[in-house]
Parts: sequence; C-alpha cells; structure tokens
Amino acid sequence: MNTCWQPERWRSSLSAVLDGEDPEIPLEQLDAHLAGCAPCDEWFEQASQQQTLLRSAGGPLRDITAHLIGVTEAHICSCHTGGDCECTDCVCPTCTCHDRAS
Repeated sequence: MNTCWQPERWRSSLSAVLDGEDPEIPLEQLDAHLAGCAPCDEWFEQASQQQTLLRSAGGPLRDITAHLIGVTEAHICSCHTGGDCECTDCVCPTCTCHDRAS
C-alpha cells in the first residue's frame, strides 16, 4: 500500500483548493502529487464529494457563533472573576448571576 509521508502538508493545500483559497503549494505540484499518491488522491476525492453534498443540501449557512458562545464557556464572563455580568441567556453551570431555574 502506498503511504504519504507528509499528508498534513498536502491535504492542507488540497483543502485550501476546495475552499477557493491560496493552496501555498503550486497547483502543478499538487496535481503531480495526486497522480502519484493514492492516499491523498482518495482523500481529495472524498473531500470533494463531501463538499458537493454539503453545498447541494440547500439552505443558507448560519453563523452559529453567538449561539455557541452562549452555550459554551468560550467567553469567560466577568461574573466569574467578580465583575459585572455580561452573560445573555446564560446556561453556564457555574454562573451565579442569573436564576437558571426560570
């Protein structure tokens, strides 16, 4: 079985191609690598198919950043360090500034 010795390097650039970004590796080199590396060629084919499926699923892509920040502790509210509460719709298990029962 053929093994790629630097899959992260190649797949990072291939992923950039799929996303319409600068791949950092010239396209000619990527094409040559895919022609000789079965694991990366298979990875790229699967990633391309997944991208096609996701794009054909329809509907707008939602920005869920605000939702994730409210649900996770990605943002540490000042109430955790003795300051004023900045939480909105707080569900933090350690939050002491809102009545979570309501």
